[in-house]
Amino acid sequence: MKFSAGEIQPLWDEVARIIGESVIQLRHRGEPLTADSLIEYLENQLSAAGVQRRILIGAAINLLKTDRRL
Repeated sequence: MKFSAGEIQPLWDEVARIIGESVIQLRHRGEPLTADSLIEYLENQLSAAGVQRRILIGAAINLLKTDRRL
């Protein structure tokens, strides 16, 4: 199955928004801002999320894990 850039871009925009909200929350709490702390925060959000949001949070976690290995 192939998707066009126009179909994928809104999903990546939402993933970026989720990561941005997580950064704001960690900063607000005064917690250290690292890839690991972001991943932990997002993993904690999974249990309270609906199916669609879980997929997007999972994509954000995978993006952070992949980025960290580069």
